[in-house]
Amino acid sequence: MEYIWFMVSALLVILAGNRLSAHGDSLAAHTKLGHGLVGGILIASVTSLPELASSISATMIGAPDIAFGNVYGSNAFNLMILAIVDLFQGKGSLLQIVRDSHILTAMFGILLTGISMLAIWITPYEVFDITIGWVSGYSILILFLYLFSAFLMVRYEEKTRQRLPEESKANSEKDRNLELSGCNLDKQQAIHGKNALKKAVKGFILSGIVIVGAGILLSVNADVIAKNTGLGQTFVGTLLVAGATSLPELVAAIAAIRIGAYDMAVGNVLGSNIFNILILVVTDLAYVSGSVYQVVSMQHILTAGTAMILSSIAVIGLFYRSKRTILTLGWDTVAILIGYVTMMFALFKISVK
Repeated sequence: MEYIWFMVSALLVILAGNRLSAHGDSLAAHTKLGHGLVGGILIASVTSLPELASSISATMIGAPDIAFGNVYGSNAFNLMILAIVDLFQGKGSLLQIVRDSHILTAMFGILLTGISMLAIWITPYEVFDITIGWVSGYSILILFLYLFSAFLMVRYEEKTRQRLPEESKANSEKDRNLELSGCNLDKQQAIHGKNALKKAVKGFILSGIVIVGAGILLSVNADVIAKNTGLGQTFVGTLLVAGATSLPELVAAIAAIRIGAYDMAVGNVLGSNIFNILILVVTDLAYVSGSVYQVVSMQHILTAGTAMILSSIAVIGLFYRSKRTILTLGWDTVAILIGYVTMMFALFKISVK
């Protein structure tokens, strides 16, 4: 029965994910947020809620390794989404045609992942093991840095817009992508249509609710299927549960590419990786027996390190903007794909020993 529910919930995620991107595109066009912030904060938060729900439930039943595997595995899988959506945008690298402001988001993702990986490594040795109640000081630091990163991302977007000349603002990607939007809004509505904005907000919220509900159902059934396979919690969390809970990010990113909202697609992926690390803070709160970093497997360092490497490749691609391709893909997205597959193979070999 869980297989049927898994497929039904996956279908709901696909349908709602398409509408979420369309309404997100409309929000970006009718507000000052822009596609980068809409993808990096709003859509990223919504599509990451299944990871949050599954990680909390896994921790409550005494399986924190599934929770950590879900977070780190989702982050690595999200980077692979860049390679997948690269297939839909045409020849050349996706990272070549998006704004360089995504570098800030990617670097914060690397920073937060590095801190959480360090916590797993040194907490068992009781080095700098500061706690508030049962919550680790590392979780408090991650929470602070997440809020700081969100603040800086908003400030950077504002500064970028202030540097743009008025003519560029009028002909920015808001108007360009609006014509391709699934919300069927014309430019006249973009300027004067308050009703169109209200429709976009309501549609975004409704799509988000469907994604959250279906995503939670997806992750719960994926967890049941995973346990029936007999593999370890770390591998199961990293592969199956993480892949299932990352489906909303994948669908939303593909939908954004199809309507020409490239920055929203990349912002969704990189923003989700920051939000996912915040989930570890909630996981630490849910694990009332003590600091959760003391009990999780060291195997997660492999996945976390891989996510940092893949993010670093994305940053290099955003900096260098190479036009070289392998088949129709950019070299950076191909490197990300190879890195992810290599990591999963290594983790499988470790898990079966």
